[in-house]
Amino acid sequence: MTMATILTHVHPASPVAGIGERRRALHARPRSRQAPARTLGSDQHVDDRLVKISVLIATHQRPAALRAAVESLCNQTRPPDEVIIATWAGDTESLSVVKSLTKPQAPERPLPKLVSVVTTENTVSVKENTGMRTASGDVICFMDDDAVAHRDWIERLRHHYADTTVGAVGGRDIVIKEGRHVPTREVTRVGSLAWFGRLVGNHHEQTVGARDVDFLKGCNMSFRRDVLSPVDPCLVGTIPYGFEIDMGLTVRALGRRVVYEPEAQVDHYASSDMSARHAALARTTNHNQTYILLKHLSWPRKLVFLLYSFAIGDGNTIGLLRVPWLAWRAGWTSEELWAHFAGKVAGIRSYLRILREEHKR
Repeated sequence: MTMATILTHVHPASPVAGIGERRRALHARPRSRQAPARTLGSDQHVDDRLVKISVLIATHQRPAALRAAVESLCNQTRPPDEVIIATWAGDTESLSVVKSLTKPQAPERPLPKLVSVVTTENTVSVKENTGMRTASGDVICFMDDDAVAHRDWIERLRHHYADTTVGAVGGRDIVIKEGRHVPTREVTRVGSLAWFGRLVGNHHEQTVGARDVDFLKGCNMSFRRDVLSPVDPCLVGTIPYGFEIDMGLTVRALGRRVVYEPEAQVDHYASSDMSARHAALARTTNHNQTYILLKHLSWPRKLVFLLYSFAIGDGNTIGLLRVPWLAWRAGWTSEELWAHFAGKVAGIRSYLRILREEHKR
């Protein structure tokens, strides 16, 4: 298999259509269960002739990391059919790396087809949506530009697609910061949404055995094309934190399974500051999480979720009952605290705006 390059200059993605049409199905979504994924029989396998796999990487000014990410995909036990790199037109360093990867390679090291997508808007939403439209695979995998896939990553993801009820598969990210592995613990719940709206990630923690979940982690996930939804343009932020939650819940609402396979691993060299005390990030996270869950939960559960979110919250979205301790004992400023509640209110407004627009149709 030889390497080719296709340069596609595109404009920002148009708003996602069909959100309203899916809402009735979303409200009927069954309660999450951490059920073991069904084991495939010996007669079940994925025919490579029938499954074309694309890998999408949205990148921004991480040229060295991008090169390492692409090289890890070239060394897979089951190489992807194409690797799509979505880059902002002003990111000259990343574009230079993409160009260098198109140079002829030694015949003993064949590479997958490389597709370069160049966007005129520098947001992850635009890059991901443009890359999804460009991808030709039956299964589209997502990996961050600061991740390095283990050699059997695609093979382990692909294995679960022999079951036609599976709509999405993702795996574990082994987080590495400043050259050291972040300490982990053994957990039993991964990627789950509680009935009252609490989200549990834990995709980087230790667990044993594939299982059904509600959502995956954006740096290590894949979807069948027929259930893959674009990033909702109502999500805010240059990086729309939580978009993978929205995509996973949509798959489940469509009646397909979301599977977490802990042995499908990537090394994630994370460098972003994800502190809940970062005011701008807190506003973005609270907006997106509030909007997404209001969009997916039934009306009774919406009300319970709002009560939980404003009163208690979780690690990323604090509630009122935690404010005294955070202010007096942990030293949070009023700006840091207010950002969480401003984000929640903005998320409610975004959801109500969508409802009004649908009502007018």
